[in-house]
This record gives sequence, C-alpha cells and structure tokens, in this order.
Amino acid sequence: MAGAAAASSAACSSPAPNPTTRYPVRRRVPRPPLVAASRHCTASPFPTTISISSSGLGQARPRDPFLNPRLRFAAAAAAAEGEMAAEASAAAAEGAQAKPFSVLFVCLGNICRSPAAEAVFRNLVSKRGLESKFLIDSAGTIGYHEGNKADSRMRSASKKRGIEVTSISRPVKPSDFRDFDLILAMDRQNYEDLLSSFERWRHREPLPDSGPKKVKLMCSYCKRHTESEVPDPYYGGPQGFEKVLDLLEDACESLLDSIVAENASVFA
Repeated sequence: MAGAAAASSAACSSPAPNPTTRYPVRRRVPRPPLVAASRHCTASPFPTTISISSSGLGQARPRDPFLNPRLRFAAAAAAAEGEMAAEASAAAAEGAQAKPFSVLFVCLGNICRSPAAEAVFRNLVSKRGLESKFLIDSAGTIGYHEGNKADSRMRSASKKRGIEVTSISRPVKPSDFRDFDLILAMDRQNYEDLLSSFERWRHREPLPDSGPKKVKLMCSYCKRHTESEVPDPYYGGPQGFEKVLDLLEDACESLLDSIVAENASVFA
C-alpha cells in the first residue's frame, strides 16, 4: 500500500513533458515590404515585375520582351520600320544629289540649229569634266524630219571645228516641260511655238506651272554677238552654217557658266 502511494506520488511530482521539445514553435519572421516603383521613374516600353533579391530588398526589373511573342513581334516590326525609313531617306537624299541638270535645245525641224547647239554644248561640258552633271538633248517644233540625222552640211561644218553632231531628229513632246530644267529656242518663232504647245498640252495632261518660265532664247546668252536670234541656215550657203556655229559657241559658253553659277548644289 505504501509502495503504491509512493509510485503515485512520484508520478505526480515528475514534471509534465515540454511540448516544445518535440514540436518547436516556428516564429513568423516578417518579410520586408515590397518596394514599389517610383512615380517619377523613367517609363519603360515593357511591363515590370517586382522581385526579392537575396539581400531582401525589393527591386523592379523590366520583363523580358522576348518572353511574350506579341512584344517580340512588335519590337521586330518597329526595328524593321525604322530601318526602312532610314534607307528611304538616304535614297531620297542620294537621288536628289544625283539628279543632273537637263537642257533641251529647240529649232524648227531639229536637223540644223538645235542638233548643232546640242553638240557644241555637249563638247564644252565634256571639256570641263561635267558629263555626269548634265542631261542634254534637242528637238524640233515640228516632226517632219523625225528619225533623220542632222543636215549633212551642218555635220560637216561642225566636224571642222572638232565637234561631232550625232543626234536624231524628234519633235518636242509634253513631257519635255516636266523632264527638262531649261529649254532653249533658236528664234522668236520657236519660242512662241513652244509656249503655244504648252498651253495646248496642259489641258490634256498635268504639266508644271513653271513650264513657260523654262523657255529662253538662245541668243540671250551671247556675249560677243548682238544678234537676238540664231538664223535658219537651211536655204543658205556654207557661210550660213558657219555663222550659226559662231553664235552657238558664244551662247553655249555663257550658258554653261550661268548654269554652274546658279546651281551650286548640283555642281558642288
């Protein structure tokens, strides 16, 4: 009886088991607050995410655009568009710089005076090394001789001066008022015919308003001669062709000097 009481007393006096020994209490450690992006930070074209670094500080980093196919496509399209715009701008600038100055010489049938003017002017341009800067041609106000070479007498007289006349006759056409910067008429009748043609053609197709201003008289560029027109030598003798060449050589020298001086951007 006494032994049972002692056992009971020992049981009562022994301390109760500590529950923390087997099941320790885990303390909740407060996490550091997330750092929100400042309202004044630079805007990013891509969404951002908040990440927790090993140091425990919140950091904002841009989301990788290439993880989203739509963003990847948009970025590629924007880059391609920018490259195309840059190429187009460069091509336009190059085209503007490369455009030659264009001159058209005009007489009645394009077999005597205007082919000679074209040849004389072309020869002067070549001597100055400016071939790439010019587009040179000739035409007639009528198409009677279309497809023919220049008059043999004019070709012969020009050749004696070291000038080759190689053009083939053609009539003036509406597009000449768009394509050429300067149109030189050999005489007053050619001048009036060109203006009349312009007025007639402008009602059929678009032509620049500056068309009539492009037309000038050839002899207006002469420095050593006082003639106001280049006479038609067709019905005269050899002296008539020589006179034409004298006038054209005088006018073409001054014409070339004038064009170069007034169009510095083309001849820089």
